[in-house]
Amino acid sequence: MASINGKTETLCIFGHPVAHSKSPAMHNALFDALGINAAYLPYAPEPENFAKAIEGFKAMKFRGANVTIPYKTEFFNADGSARLVDELSEISKFTGSVNTLYWKDGIVGGTLCGTTTDPYGCVRNLEENGVSPSNKKIALLGNGGAAKAIAYTLVEQQNNLTIVCRTQEKGQALADSLNQAFANKSTPVQVTTFGDFASVSANFDIIINATSVGMSPNVDESPLTEDSLHEGQVVCDIVYTPPRTKLLQMAETKGCKVVTGEGMLVHQGLESFKKWFPKETENKTNEELTAIMRKGMQG
Repeated sequence: MASINGKTETLCIFGHPVAHSKSPAMHNALFDALGINAAYLPYAPEPENFAKAIEGFKAMKFRGANVTIPYKTEFFNADGSARLVDELSEISKFTGSVNTLYWKDGIVGGTLCGTTTDPYGCVRNLEENGVSPSNKKIALLGNGGAAKAIAYTLVEQQNNLTIVCRTQEKGQALADSLNQAFANKSTPVQVTTFGDFASVSANFDIIINATSVGMSPNVDESPLTEDSLHEGQVVCDIVYTPPRTKLLQMAETKGCKVVTGEGMLVHQGLESFKKWFPKETENKTNEELTAIMRKGMQG
């Protein structure tokens, strides 16, 4: 960032709002540490201008981008085919979610691809905190883009998954698609509502909030009530601003192990970074790179 010149490449994050994002800090820290001549900036186009923003991204030949709320689902036509990009990954096709834009084979201006790294971020965040997300009873809150991506990976790893949504219908649509995708799984994905969750919540080993409830500036909100949490459970929040959401604060009070959203942000961000700069990261360990990113986020 200190030596921007005519050869500096541009990357960004699209969101609305996006001022809270720590992605610029952690990616710019990696650029500095790895000697990459690039800059990563936050952009918040109005919803009616988002398609134009992506066209601008292409025209200006940005190296890559992240996409966050509310734009992760904007890359699909009604029939599920690609919109605004040329190709979609298989997990993005299933989830209907994109959080990373990158150029195929690193050829900037060529084939623009969309994928999601959210599930990698969630799983690796749990593992980093000593929690194995495999063969567990897991409640996943939400059915949006991030929730669908995380759900796909959790079912793939043989977890007994229950989707928690506002209405049974919304959750059932996701459960049905997962059960179809993993038809050989012995235990089908279940569904419950937020209203009914407290009565069954004690059955779960892990609870993951994959909604935006509790994110700044709405820091006094929680997707669950305190009676939905039980001592010994693991409670993970994908929200990272604030670091300790109201949900996690309540969970700590109830004697739960809590996992903050910062680790998910770092790990999904690293997977995006490897899409943009595979050669520059191939000889570095995840531990080395995430340490740099965390330091950058702390300022």
